[in-house]
Amino acid sequence: MLYAEDLTVGQRFPFRAYPIGQAEIIEFAERFDPLFIHVDPVAARNGPFGGIIASGLHTTAIYQRLIVEAMWWQVAGVAGTRIESRFQRPVRPGMTLTGHAEIAEIALRPERKNAVITIRSQLTDGTDTVLSVVLDAVIHLRPDHPQP
Repeated sequence: MLYAEDLTVGQRFPFRAYPIGQAEIIEFAERFDPLFIHVDPVAARNGPFGGIIASGLHTTAIYQRLIVEAMWWQVAGVAGTRIESRFQRPVRPGMTLTGHAEIAEIALRPERKNAVITIRSQLTDGTDTVLSVVLDAVIHLRPDHPQP
């Protein structure tokens, strides 16, 4: 288990490759975001993106899955406190998404037995960023961390 003291600014957690297909995009959108650009290939072809694209919520869900696998399963996290997302390119069927999370700041709070870390992440199609995320999260200090 990684505690706040084990993390360093600049430390990266790479994401695995995640291929996304049209069936997954449509299935997610039919349940959660049934706009024509996400569920109807014929109508989407004539829409603003020239074809089916993943919902931003779907893209964010994929990001969450990848950051959990890359980082959160091994970090003594308490909870997220802030998230800012920027969608930079549409996610299309046939893309393979990947990326990384990087520790940008660490603020130890020994009186609370935790730290707040800022993480900057990028989800890419292998070349270009499709989603950038900045989040703050509370992380446990080691149980034996000296008290103030």
